[in-house]
Amino acid sequence: MRPLTLLIALSVSTTVCSAQDEAALHSTMKQIGPLAGGLGKKIAAKDATASADAEKLESLFVEVRKLWEPRVAGDSSDFSKSASEQFNRAAKAITAGQWDEAAAAQKKAGASCMGCHSAHREKAADGTYKLKKP
Repeated sequence: MRPLTLLIALSVSTTVCSAQDEAALHSTMKQIGPLAGGLGKKIAAKDATASADAEKLESLFVEVRKLWEPRVAGDSSDFSKSASEQFNRAAKAITAGQWDEAAAAQKKAGASCMGCHSAHREKAADGTYKLKKP
């Protein structure tokens, strides 16, 4: 294969992978939103089923981190890691019946979410959100 053809093929392949990763990120975020919103309510109600939600959020943020790692925005991976760790702490606190600790961990996880959203997404003209270009 000629060098220019190879370079174009690699460029197109990278663009397609990035689009696939972005679609996977959006899909994962659509799962996170309702779970995270419900988690705070369950913690406030001292609902022990909140532990499963926190564990699911922890695993979803592990996936988010994997999706962010290849991108240029290094802090997004840190935000994802922090959220995952905080949801893990929340799950453990819920299991132990430590509701104040669970609420604090959930609040810290939410701060990580907002930090990343503020830094890496923008509102489109139609009211939806999209990732800022790195």
